[in-house]
Amino acid sequence: MRRLDRLLALALFLGARRRVRASDLADRFSVSLRTVYRDMRALTDAGFPLEGNAGDGYRLHQESYLRPLAFDEEEAELLAVASRAMAASVDGRDREVLARAMAKLDAALRPPVRRRVAQIEARIVVPTFVRASAPNAPMLAAIRERQAASIAYVDPRSGKRTRRTIEPVGLVCRVDAWWIVAFCRMRQGARAFRVDAITEWKSAGAFEPREGFSFDSIIERDRGMAEDLFGY
Repeated sequence: MRRLDRLLALALFLGARRRVRASDLADRFSVSLRTVYRDMRALTDAGFPLEGNAGDGYRLHQESYLRPLAFDEEEAELLAVASRAMAASVDGRDREVLARAMAKLDAALRPPVRRRVAQIEARIVVPTFVRASAPNAPMLAAIRERQAASIAYVDPRSGKRTRRTIEPVGLVCRVDAWWIVAFCRMRQGARAFRVDAITEWKSAGAFEPREGFSFDSIIERDRGMAEDLFGY
């Protein structure tokens, strides 16, 4: 990524958030901390209203530039999901271009839409070297809004068809498929369902969070329950 392009992307990325640590900027744009510090000084010297320092993070005033693009909620969510999947399977210049494009997207979003996208992004785990198809809008909405779903499902291993009601809590991308992690009411426990094996999806009403059952806790213990959860 050319330095000028990176500086612009950094400015847009900072303006879309309250405060960002230097280490997070380094990870986002695949550069060293030293490069981040140098870029922050360059933005300050150029007259950008930069606040903060290496110790407590950086931000830009939200009024510093215009946001000419207008994405609705579904457009922004699907772009965020697609970028997560693509980021895991590309490298080099393509990864840099993607980071720059997503920084521009963040800057273009209205605060309520940005918060909605952040909620979805926090519930997506994508390992490296992934090829996958993203889930659809109703699935994303069910995770975000805690909506149960009645699904028709074809087991990828046995081909057996079942219908069950699930309470989806997050998404995981493994190898070449997206999986929805959910509480399965039929099995009374955590299960993961391949998105491309779900042949029907119907809303089944809101559900309340279950004590001791969260996306983070399931992912933390995944290694010990992978056979039950993913069927591997």
